Amino acid sequence: MKLFYAFLSFYCIGFHVYAQKLPDIQTTRLAAPSSVRIDGKNQEWDGFAAENKRTDLLYTLANDDKNFYLAIKATNNETITKIMAGGISFTINTKGKKKDDEGFTVTYPFLARANAANRLGGAGGQNRQRIGQNRVEQTQAQRDSMALVQRKTQLAAIKEIKVSGFKSISDSLVSIYNEYGIKAVGKMDEKGAYIYELAIPFIIMDVDVSEIKAFAYQIKLNGRPEIGNFAMRANAGGGGFRSGGARGGFGGGNVNLARQDLMVATDFWGKYVFQK
Repeated sequence: MKLFYAFLSFYCIGFHVYAQKLPDIQTTRLAAPSSVRIDGKNQEWDGFAAENKRTDLLYTLANDDKNFYLAIKATNNETITKIMAGGISFTINTKGKKKDDEGFTVTYPFLARANAANRLGGAGGQNRQRIGQNRVEQTQAQRDSMALVQRKTQLAAIKEIKVSGFKSISDSLVSIYNEYGIKAVGKMDEKGAYIYELAIPFIIMDVDVSEIKAFAYQIKLNGRPEIGNFAMRANAGGGGFRSGGARGGFGGGNVNLARQDLMVATDFWGKYVFQK
């Protein structure tokens, strides 16, 4: 009898773990919580709807009658490095086609290329100078702490959102405090995970909410070739992007393993059915 109960307990635990396994692509439609706030804290979402292996992201898509929402969580250090280097581009194609050039795209966080290189160069140079003078090897905890502080500082300095495809928006860059109703906030939590929330009003996509059925969406980690090359040069010079990350501009990652991925965009497409 004891053996039977032990087996039953093991089966129940295994079934619970299996039931909690998330799909690679979100297939369910969700109504956004009435208390939703775009603040980068991810408190109102009840977990995540999918965990994509290609991009290594947890994410949820939802809507109400006014906005379409995206919530993302990244915990992998190399993935966060890639996000900080080139941002996340989210595309909605209301015609249901897997074509980003015919959709509405929002990219955040967005760092101007010159500014990104300057920040990388400044941080890398300062760290190389300190290491050269003091020759003090940092612990992993110290590197992680420095990387977290640096990422928080970088995100706080971002004041623009990159957009394309919106007929009512003539500029490619808009303020995070824009008049179009686009809201995007990314923050680092205290455990070092990147939390991102986005809201896009249907009204600026020229779609009739009463007629919406389904549309295609794309989530892309852009990467930046020139930042990747700079990182490799910095690393060759004795500082730059090494394991632990705080020695480099964006923190995180073993360059020898992650440099190629940093330089190449990764993405996936899915289909979302509108929740009325």
